[in-house]
Amino acid sequence: MSPDNQNVEIVEKIVEPMLIAAVKITGPYNECGKGFKAIGRNFGRYICGSCFCLQYDAGYRPTDATFETCMPIRHSKEVEGISVRELPGGKCVSIIHKGPYEELGQSYQKIKDYVKSKGYSCSLPTREIYIKGPGMFFRGNPKKYITEIQFMINKIDSSETQNNSPSKAI
Repeated sequence: MSPDNQNVEIVEKIVEPMLIAAVKITGPYNECGKGFKAIGRNFGRYICGSCFCLQYDAGYRPTDATFETCMPIRHSKEVEGISVRELPGGKCVSIIHKGPYEELGQSYQKIKDYVKSKGYSCSLPTREIYIKGPGMFFRGNPKKYITEIQFMINKIDSSETQNNSPSKAI
Protein backbone atom coordinates (compact mmCIF):
# COMPACT_ATOMS: atom_id res chain seq x y z
CA MET A 1 0.00 0.00 0.00
CA SER A 2 1.24 3.47 -0.85
CA PRO A 3 2.60 5.34 2.21
CA ASP A 4 0.08 8.13 1.50
CA ASN A 5 -2.85 5.72 1.99
CA GLN A 6 -1.73 3.80 5.08
CA ASN A 7 -3.24 6.17 7.64
CA VAL A 8 -6.20 7.38 5.60
CA GLU A 9 -9.33 7.91 7.64
CA ILE A 10 -12.67 6.47 6.61
CA VAL A 11 -15.57 8.81 7.34
CA GLU A 12 -19.33 8.53 7.31
CA LYS A 13 -21.11 11.53 5.86
CA ILE A 14 -24.23 12.75 4.10
CA VAL A 15 -24.00 13.64 0.40
CA GLU A 16 -26.62 15.90 -1.14
CA PRO A 17 -28.60 15.00 -4.26
CA MET A 18 -27.25 16.60 -7.42
CA LEU A 19 -28.20 17.15 -11.02
CA ILE A 20 -25.80 15.22 -13.25
CA ALA A 21 -24.99 14.62 -16.90
CA ALA A 22 -23.85 11.03 -17.46
CA VAL A 23 -22.62 8.72 -20.22
CA LYS A 24 -22.95 4.95 -19.64
CA ILE A 25 -20.03 2.81 -20.85
CA THR A 26 -19.29 -0.90 -20.91
CA GLY A 27 -15.61 -1.59 -21.54
CA PRO A 28 -12.20 -0.91 -20.03
CA TYR A 29 -12.00 1.80 -17.37
CA ASN A 30 -9.67 3.93 -19.50
CA GLU A 31 -12.58 4.66 -21.88
CA CYS A 32 -14.00 7.07 -19.30
CA GLY A 33 -12.28 9.97 -21.07
CA LYS A 34 -14.69 9.62 -23.99
CA GLY A 35 -17.64 10.18 -21.68
CA PHE A 36 -16.05 13.12 -19.91
CA LYS A 37 -15.18 14.69 -23.27
CA ALA A 38 -18.79 14.37 -24.53
CA ILE A 39 -20.19 15.88 -21.34
CA GLY A 40 -17.62 18.69 -21.32
CA ARG A 41 -18.31 19.52 -24.97
CA ASN A 42 -22.08 19.71 -24.41
CA PHE A 43 -22.37 21.08 -20.86
CA GLY A 44 -19.09 23.02 -20.38
CA ARG A 45 -20.42 26.22 -18.85
CA TYR A 46 -23.01 24.33 -16.76
CA ILE A 47 -20.52 22.00 -15.04
CA CYS A 48 -20.32 22.82 -11.34
CA GLY A 49 -18.05 20.30 -9.64
CA SER A 50 -15.57 17.45 -9.95
CA CYS A 51 -16.07 14.73 -12.51
CA PHE A 52 -16.77 11.24 -11.20
CA CYS A 53 -17.71 7.70 -12.19
CA LEU A 54 -20.54 5.54 -10.95
CA GLN A 55 -19.23 1.95 -10.80
CA TYR A 56 -21.95 -0.70 -11.29
CA ASP A 57 -19.80 -3.83 -10.81
CA ALA A 58 -19.18 -5.38 -7.39
CA GLY A 59 -15.59 -6.23 -8.33
CA TYR A 60 -12.76 -5.15 -10.62
CA ARG A 61 -13.50 -5.87 -14.30
CA PRO A 62 -10.56 -4.65 -16.43
CA THR A 63 -12.05 -5.28 -19.88
CA ASP A 64 -15.85 -5.19 -19.50
CA ALA A 65 -16.68 -2.86 -16.63
CA THR A 66 -20.06 -1.15 -16.50
CA PHE A 67 -19.82 2.47 -15.35
CA GLU A 68 -21.09 5.96 -16.01
CA THR A 69 -18.91 9.00 -16.41
CA CYS A 70 -20.65 11.92 -14.70
CA MET A 71 -20.37 15.61 -14.03
CA PRO A 72 -22.54 17.72 -11.75
CA ILE A 73 -24.38 20.41 -13.71
CA ARG A 74 -26.42 23.54 -12.92
CA HIS A 75 -28.78 23.38 -15.87
CA SER A 76 -30.57 20.56 -17.65
CA LYS A 77 -30.81 20.19 -21.40
CA GLU A 78 -31.46 17.29 -23.71
CA VAL A 79 -28.44 15.85 -25.53
CA GLU A 80 -28.45 12.57 -27.43
CA GLY A 81 -26.33 9.91 -25.71
CA ILE A 82 -26.15 11.82 -22.42
CA SER A 83 -28.49 11.09 -19.52
CA VAL A 84 -29.48 14.08 -17.38
CA ARG A 85 -31.03 13.24 -14.02
CA GLU A 86 -30.89 13.82 -10.30
CA LEU A 87 -28.46 11.54 -8.51
CA PRO A 88 -29.90 10.79 -5.06
CA GLY A 89 -28.04 11.79 -1.95
CA GLY A 90 -27.85 9.93 1.33
CA LYS A 91 -25.46 8.55 3.91
CA CYS A 92 -22.19 7.13 2.66
CA VAL A 93 -18.89 5.71 3.80
CA SER A 94 -16.02 7.62 2.21
CA ILE A 95 -12.25 7.31 1.87
CA ILE A 96 -9.75 9.64 0.19
CA HIS A 97 -7.22 7.78 -1.97
CA LYS A 98 -3.95 9.54 -2.78
CA GLY A 99 -1.96 8.16 -5.68
CA PRO A 100 -2.30 6.40 -9.02
CA TYR A 101 -5.55 4.85 -10.17
CA GLU A 102 -3.77 1.48 -10.41
CA GLU A 103 -3.66 1.46 -6.58
CA LEU A 104 -7.37 2.22 -6.03
CA GLY A 105 -7.99 -1.46 -5.22
CA GLN A 106 -6.17 -1.02 -1.89
CA SER A 107 -8.53 1.77 -0.83
CA TYR A 108 -11.55 -0.21 -2.05
CA GLN A 109 -10.47 -3.11 0.15
CA LYS A 110 -10.02 -0.83 3.14
CA ILE A 111 -13.51 0.65 2.75
CA LYS A 112 -15.06 -2.83 2.18
CA ASP A 113 -13.42 -4.07 5.40
CA TYR A 114 -14.83 -1.06 7.27
CA VAL A 115 -18.34 -1.60 5.89
CA LYS A 116 -18.20 -5.29 6.87
CA SER A 117 -16.93 -4.48 10.39
CA LYS A 118 -19.86 -2.09 10.91
CA GLY A 119 -22.41 -4.57 9.53
CA TYR A 120 -23.58 -2.07 6.92
CA SER A 121 -25.44 -2.97 3.78
CA CYS A 122 -24.27 -0.82 0.87
CA SER A 123 -25.55 -0.61 -2.67
CA LEU A 124 -24.17 -0.19 -6.14
CA PRO A 125 -23.16 1.96 -7.83
CA THR A 126 -20.13 3.05 -5.86
CA ARG A 127 -18.84 6.53 -6.62
CA GLU A 128 -15.30 7.58 -7.56
CA ILE A 129 -14.88 11.36 -7.41
CA TYR A 130 -11.75 12.63 -9.13
CA ILE A 131 -10.67 15.56 -6.97
CA LYS A 132 -7.26 15.84 -8.62
CA GLY A 133 -6.27 13.76 -11.61
CA PRO A 134 -4.85 14.07 -15.08
CA GLY A 135 -5.48 17.39 -16.74
CA MET A 136 -7.12 17.90 -20.11
CA PHE A 137 -3.77 18.31 -21.87
CA PHE A 138 -1.07 17.07 -19.49
CA ARG A 139 -1.23 13.80 -17.54
CA GLY A 140 0.26 15.23 -14.35
CA ASN A 141 1.95 13.19 -11.64
CA PRO A 142 -0.15 10.09 -10.77
CA LYS A 143 1.39 10.05 -7.26
CA LYS A 144 -0.47 13.33 -6.62
CA TYR A 145 -3.90 12.20 -7.85
CA ILE A 146 -6.66 12.46 -5.24
CA THR A 147 -9.78 10.29 -5.58
CA GLU A 148 -12.67 10.01 -3.15
CA ILE A 149 -14.44 6.63 -3.05
CA GLN A 150 -17.99 6.58 -1.69
CA PHE A 151 -20.14 3.55 -0.81
CA MET A 152 -23.79 4.51 -0.31
CA ILE A 153 -25.30 2.97 2.83
CA ASN A 154 -28.74 1.45 2.31
CA LYS A 155 -31.51 3.10 4.26
CA ILE A 156 -32.85 0.60 6.76
CA ASP A 157 -36.61 0.99 7.00
CA SER A 158 -38.95 -1.72 8.27
CA SER A 159 -41.54 -0.80 5.61
CA GLU A 160 -39.10 -1.58 2.79
CA THR A 161 -38.25 -5.00 1.46
CA GLN A 162 -35.21 -6.10 -0.46
CA ASN A 163 -37.36 -6.70 -3.55
CA ASN A 164 -38.23 -2.99 -3.75
CA SER A 165 -34.60 -1.86 -3.86
CA PRO A 166 -33.50 -0.67 -7.32
CA SER A 167 -29.81 -1.02 -6.42
CA LYS A 168 -27.69 -4.12 -6.07
CA ALA A 169 -26.07 -4.82 -2.72
CA ILE A 170 -22.31 -4.89 -2.39
